[in-house]
Amino acid sequence: MGLFEIFTAELMAFSVFFTFLPMVLIKQWKERGTAEGFTSVNFVLPMLMQACWFRHGWMTNDKVNIYLNGFNLIVFSFYVAAFAYYQPRRQYLIGQVTGLLVSLFFLFSYVDQEPEDTKRHELMSGVAATTQIFSLLGGVYEIKRAIDLKTTEYIPATIQFGIFLLVSQWTIFALLIGNYHMFLANLAGLAVNVATIALYFIYPPLTWTVPIFNIPPQKKKE
Repeated sequence: MGLFEIFTAELMAFSVFFTFLPMVLIKQWKERGTAEGFTSVNFVLPMLMQACWFRHGWMTNDKVNIYLNGFNLIVFSFYVAAFAYYQPRRQYLIGQVTGLLVSLFFLFSYVDQEPEDTKRHELMSGVAATTQIFSLLGGVYEIKRAIDLKTTEYIPATIQFGIFLLVSQWTIFALLIGNYHMFLANLAGLAVNVATIALYFIYPPLTWTVPIFNIPPQKKKE
């Protein structure tokens, strides 16, 4: 087994591990008795990207994309269901899931109109990378929300640090395999992630200390 194969295996294993990090959020929802204050955008939007990369993998017989994104779709479906269970106001979630399904229908129909296999595969790759960049709107929304609230209370640091490690490796992987659609999409994701982590220094959480950087929570007013 060469270095690239070892790196690919490690990346897949780490990606699977990262998929379970949102369990931290579910634990918080259970303790609070509600998901109020949290957003479902970062569970629904990634499923758009995952479904598109899964289909690209299916079209090109890319086992990494098939198994990894197929697994992610199953796990993220569970997260969406858990959010629905703990969120008393579900109208926004229902709208997001409906939008997801409609978007996938039109995107796949658009790709299938290309008659030539190689061009269709390339088109699916471009569409998947575009949806990956589009899914960053969830991260941008969280940044805006943290600025408006002046706190990163609802942005778990463990997940953000995990995203940094994961996306850094996917950026390198995309460069190694020469998939520049994937490379640019992950580079954009890395930029949003770094901007989010920077917010911990500007708007610390209200009730918990940011690990690694040891940033204390905001002082409670007397």
